[in-house]
Amino acid sequence: MSTIEVEIHLSSDEVQRAYEGVENVYAVAVDGRSIRFPVKILWPYIAHNGIHGRFLIYFGEDRKFKEVERIA
Repeated sequence: MSTIEVEIHLSSDEVQRAYEGVENVYAVAVDGRSIRFPVKILWPYIAHNGIHGRFLIYFGEDRKFKEVERIA
């Protein structure tokens, strides 16, 4: 399994838009790679001010999401 590390900062308004139909998050990984992934993988990390933190996203050889872990 491979990983990619991303720093995410979504405001509560951005999270609300995701609930209303935005399906993907576009981010630049810590190592400079661009990544797109389903916003729903971050739902466990929603706080009153949105979603903020550094995350490791795990994906398989098929490049499909497997799991996410908050690391900071």
